[in-house]
Amino acid sequence: MARPRTARLSREIIGRAAIDYVTAGHELQLVPLAKQLGVSVSSLYHHVDGRDGVIRAMRHVLVPEYIAVAPEAEGWEQRIRREVERTWRMYADHPGVLQLMLTVIIDEPDVLRFYTSLAAALTAAGVPDEHLLTTIEVIDAFTFGAALDALSPETILDPESVEPGLGELIRRHPVGVERNRRVFDRGLDFIIAGIRARAVG
Repeated sequence: MARPRTARLSREIIGRAAIDYVTAGHELQLVPLAKQLGVSVSSLYHHVDGRDGVIRAMRHVLVPEYIAVAPEAEGWEQRIRREVERTWRMYADHPGVLQLMLTVIIDEPDVLRFYTSLAAALTAAGVPDEHLLTTIEVIDAFTFGAALDALSPETILDPESVEPGLGELIRRHPVGVERNRRVFDRGLDFIIAGIRARAVG
């Protein structure tokens, strides 16, 4: 009796292949992606809904690898720091994928649970309901920007092209990964301080 064939495609397989393809520096297109997978474009449509569906599949694969809802027993600040840190790391590790994910509405349960947990932490901090979504959007914008900062040159400002005082500061400033880490930590500190200062109660 013939053994059943192993499934060649699934949403996860397509999502992982697309992540690898984009990370290698390619623009996401269905025809070359299907060719890399050794299938026809029509085969992709059995599992994903076009290009947007591929992007959702990428997010479906990545999110469980990085993001887990923080325990509610933690204080609101610890929950926000933990969840934002994981999101930043995911985006910083996959900046090309990040730029694609920003173009597609979020409807994946894992991601929505993250935002629900973040909203709960902000509520626990005393953020009024009318400010919740804007605060979440500010956190998102910061996280996206801090992740894309990882693509910057090791030294953003040329110390030889500025006045001497600023040039000396630039020469003493961390570069590369250390600089990016400091940008993230300092920025998140500012956000936490802002939440605490504006919270009601």
